[in-house]
Amino acid sequence: MNTAPSPSTADHSGTASHGALDARTLIEQLHQLLKTPQSELDWDRYCLLIRHLCKASHSAIIRQSPPSDSIELLGRSSELPSWSPLQALPPGMDLLARASANGYAQAPAQAPDGQTWLVLVVALQGLASSFLVLNIKTQERPQLNELTLRALLCTHFGPSSAHTTASATPSGLTGMLGLAAEVMQQNSFDSACLTLVNGVTSAWTLTQASLGWVDAQRTEVVAISHLDRFERNSRQTQLIENALSAAILQGHEVWWPASDHGELDHQGMAEYAKEMQVERVVALPIRNAQGMTHAVLLLAFSAATLADPELDHLQLSLELIEPRLSDLRLRSLGPQRRLTRYLHTLSEAVFGPEHGTFKLVTVILTGLLLYLVLGSWHYRVDASAQLNTEATRLISAQFDGRIDQVHATAGDLVKEGALLVSLDTRELEQQHSELGAEISRAETEVNKSRAEGHLAETEIAQARLEQSLAKAQRIESYLQQAQSKAPFEGVIVEGERKDLLGAPVKKGDRIFKLAKVEGLYATLMVSERQMRHIQAGASGEVALLSHADHNIPIRVSSVIPVAQVKGQEGNQFMITAELLEAPQAWWRPGMTGLARIDVGDKSIVWILTHRVVDNLRLMLWW
Repeated sequence: MNTAPSPSTADHSGTASHGALDARTLIEQLHQLLKTPQSELDWDRYCLLIRHLCKASHSAIIRQSPPSDSIELLGRSSELPSWSPLQALPPGMDLLARASANGYAQAPAQAPDGQTWLVLVVALQGLASSFLVLNIKTQERPQLNELTLRALLCTHFGPSSAHTTASATPSGLTGMLGLAAEVMQQNSFDSACLTLVNGVTSAWTLTQASLGWVDAQRTEVVAISHLDRFERNSRQTQLIENALSAAILQGHEVWWPASDHGELDHQGMAEYAKEMQVERVVALPIRNAQGMTHAVLLLAFSAATLADPELDHLQLSLELIEPRLSDLRLRSLGPQRRLTRYLHTLSEAVFGPEHGTFKLVTVILTGLLLYLVLGSWHYRVDASAQLNTEATRLISAQFDGRIDQVHATAGDLVKEGALLVSLDTRELEQQHSELGAEISRAETEVNKSRAEGHLAETEIAQARLEQSLAKAQRIESYLQQAQSKAPFEGVIVEGERKDLLGAPVKKGDRIFKLAKVEGLYATLMVSERQMRHIQAGASGEVALLSHADHNIPIRVSSVIPVAQVKGQEGNQFMITAELLEAPQAWWRPGMTGLARIDVGDKSIVWILTHRVVDNLRLMLWW
């Protein structure tokens, strides 16, 4: 590999002498440099000039020598002294072979310092197996087409530079790239299009060149060679538009007469050729990066046909200038046409055949979003529920004692008169026996005092007798009340056998709570956050825990406007609701479950977000 001169000297001088020059001046200096014979050409200066022209960080000219494909360095220019063109070529990607086949190649690569740059490799025209390697900064990617065009303009070499310059034809690659550069320097769409058609007409000595632009499936003639102005509705313009449609429909270049015997001549092109009295017509589509036809170039000439290599050069130039023409076209449109074009492009992207899965997902998500915004759900407020009844009776202890037997427990359905609980009466029976003995003694004393005629003693003994009889009567009453029975048929809603058996009780202590299985209603507990939605008469459903699959319809009958504190659940309000279903055999007062109260249709967005919105309002309120 050749050893290049010190890059620092060349780069610093280049910065001083070329840093403020524009692209045209740099191209002129490069063309002057190319007039030097190849054996005397200063490759380092060439690399310096083209690096500034293409806004690159590094540039180099290399030659690939067969058969070993070794790389020879002819010249270089770099911002870094240690840069080598071998560092620019990404591993596993033969950019040199691609550049040889297509004229140029590009790919992203990783710099040694971790930065990302874009590698552009351009094959030198006229120098076998020689290439220009450029490292373009990432921020220059939007101008990649223009920078590629600049590189292609300055890589045309011949057997000798002087001979090449003298013999180059305007229709060759250099001429077409020069025309593309001139088009890209125009500041208006009309001037750029006119420069293109006039330049092509002059390069190939055409009878006429026309450019049509495709907007929203409508083709409009935007430029005709050597005509600054033309009538949009003239016969010539209409013939040109009809001839352009052939390339739009087929998506590739179309010749008249047809170059392939299997193809049919397009009627519009035939009429145009007859009107213009020309022998050959070709329509060339100009496509964007997505492969869509944005414009068509129509060429009419009366002598020999264009050579395929020349068409390839023109196609390359058209591909490079298409982004510039599209940008100028968009700027030239009024607000209304810009909006129309944007809507058309959007509709093509949405309803076109590309990216079917992505579009399907987008349509589904859009539909869901519209449903969430415009749709509504039936909103219901959740609440805890319990069955209650007004027909209840408390079974309590009639005297102090201890529970001896328990014959029922909570949840049992008992008949009227059924024995529920028995108190221990052994102590009462003992007291009753003692009182019987006292009564016998008192009766004996009364009889004795009366027989002896002691009136005072008789009255005292009679009082003692009556006192003993009263105590005995009270004990007998307790004994009769020691067994508690159900006053009516109902369900025990309070009182557990395991808690009552053997438990000491005092007179008045609650043992059981008995409720009738009739006149049942539901009591609901609703949080204060949801109370604003509840109105008397609202309907809903209750699902009890014992039969969660059975929903009982209810109707709100009253709202108690006093909050009750329920621990961590916060303040809650009690609501009574009427059961709208005939009583079932399994219903029991005290059963609990969940209730949902209907409050009407609400927006889906409101249902999903109202709690968050309420919290934010409380947090941000002052």
